[in-house]
Amino acid sequence: MKSLIERAVHSLRHQKLSRDIAFTLGSFVVLAVSGIVINIVVTALRDAAALGVFNLAYAVYIVASQFAVWGLHYSVLRHAAFYEKDAVERGHMLVTASACALGMGVVAAVAVALAEPLFQRAFSSEATGAAIRNASIGLLLFPLNKVLLAYLNGLRLMKAFSVLQGLRYLIVMIAVAAIAASSLPIEMTTFCFVVAELVTALAAVAYLGARGLLHHLRVTRAWVRRHYVFGTKGLAAGMFAEVNSRVDVLMIGFFLSDRATGIYSFAAMLVDGLYHVLAMVRINFNPMLVGALRDRDWAAALKLREQSRVFVLPVTLVLGIGLLVAYWVLAGLIMPAEKGLMEGMPSLAILLAGLICVSFLVPFDNLLMVTGHPGYQTGQQVAAVLANVVVAWCLLPIMGIEGAALGTAASYLVSTGLLVYLARRVVGWNLVANTFKG
Repeated sequence: MKSLIERAVHSLRHQKLSRDIAFTLGSFVVLAVSGIVINIVVTALRDAAALGVFNLAYAVYIVASQFAVWGLHYSVLRHAAFYEKDAVERGHMLVTASACALGMGVVAAVAVALAEPLFQRAFSSEATGAAIRNASIGLLLFPLNKVLLAYLNGLRLMKAFSVLQGLRYLIVMIAVAAIAASSLPIEMTTFCFVVAELVTALAAVAYLGARGLLHHLRVTRAWVRRHYVFGTKGLAAGMFAEVNSRVDVLMIGFFLSDRATGIYSFAAMLVDGLYHVLAMVRINFNPMLVGALRDRDWAAALKLREQSRVFVLPVTLVLGIGLLVAYWVLAGLIMPAEKGLMEGMPSLAILLAGLICVSFLVPFDNLLMVTGHPGYQTGQQVAAVLANVVVAWCLLPIMGIEGAALGTAASYLVSTGLLVYLARRVVGWNLVANTFKG
């Protein structure tokens, strides 16, 4: 352990990648704290049913946002990295994607708002329907923010990327906590997304302007076509990835009660936080993988995989054990027993076990997308969702929320197994042995 810490400290001092990961993990800390605060405050000041309303609306917001952005951010991420030395091409690429994203945001916001009665019937809750309607306004700017943040990611401007991500989470936390502490109905909490998206968009545009990255702005037909071709192929991948992170909550909301949804979502929130630690590493790996495979620099790609083996698995294991202990203390000793949070302990253990098993390969989960194979990426994510839904559908009526947890754990294993297979078949990279075919 001492050697691992020493290597980590040396890496932070001398490698940009390590510093970038540290900054993005800082934004994760804000995300984790905001998620914990939201769940604790809503549960303590309201009840588990109120938490269920918020998390159901949030799940719908996340799924709808994938349709809104239509995979445009994947195109921007790849092409920003690919054209990192061509300012003119990047300018055309960025402004075209931004214009498309704004148009898609309007369509998505209107569609979700008009679907409020459908959500009310699906979840048998007027409060949930109203919360989803309020959140839909945030979809106006969500696609634009995904495009702007993907551009920063592609250029490896990770300090700005991290600050903007952290700012977004912080605003959501403050707004939700303030409304939960007031006498306003719980469905008002989802207006937090509107405020967060507006502030993030203004801050991102201001930063890009200050860095001189808003030149050569011209919408071109060529880039419209390239973005939508790439985005359409990657749409389902992004959509199913987000669906897979929320489908367990949605299925519990369908099969069980708002209370069961709230209890499970409290435990799942911690696992989602741990997954975001791995996602922060992946975010930093993505543009480097684009460059390494574009230039056929196999050594750089192999080095990333080795770093993941050395650091990611042991860190994830330690964090997972820490989360189990923290949840037991919080649910068993701090929160009142009538809140029922201890009922989520088995689900938390199942979810953590599944994630820890595949943790060292999660940073490469976008490999097929960033190497220009979004169709294969889509197949991988579709298989993960199908595994999740089938297992949960079979086990939820029998086991309750633990059945949903087993479905999500199964999806982790299926997704990673397909990643290993497709990486070797399509890219020529054996991720397990860490060798290239050439």
